[in-house]
Amino acid sequence: MKRAITVIISSLILLIIQSSPAYDLIRITLGAKPDLLLIFLVFLSFRYGSFEGIIYGFLIGIMQDIVSSSTFGSYAIIFLNIGLVVGFFNSRIFIKQIAAGIFVTLVGYLIKIIALFFVMAIYADLSSVAVLMRSELFVGLPLTVIVSSPLFILFEKIAPIVYDKNKIHVDDSTKTYED
Repeated sequence: MKRAITVIISSLILLIIQSSPAYDLIRITLGAKPDLLLIFLVFLSFRYGSFEGIIYGFLIGIMQDIVSSSTFGSYAIIFLNIGLVVGFFNSRIFIKQIAAGIFVTLVGYLIKIIALFFVMAIYADLSSVAVLMRSELFVGLPLTVIVSSPLFILFEKIAPIVYDKNKIHVDDSTKTYED
């Protein structure tokens, strides 16, 4: 329960940063901006598995839906699926390094792009879909992957302190007991 509350508070902070006008300058300058909530969801799903990835993905997606102008529920479903797929890699990739984080961020962002394409193709005209996909695929994807590396390092440092409730100390010292 403590982890869920801290994840929601962290997501709200990232959502406020991502929705701020100063952060929108990145979109104006480059054409797209890194998705901080997606990076956070990918980190959580990769660290804690599919089940928690689905739950956190749905919650983060609902928060994104509240502030976005897209069809309500679309981000909830998209982020839920991202949490499921990325959480699947939790037990499949044993290397918890930056390269693995970049890979799962890339997979998560590609899922987002494909799902947004289908949602936009249903509700918008194809010219705006093409512009959105070009900016997301060629600018948003590389930006998100580049920003994910330092954020994964930061989240790895913060996660044991904030999110993990069972802190188990392992004593690796070798002691010899003599009678």
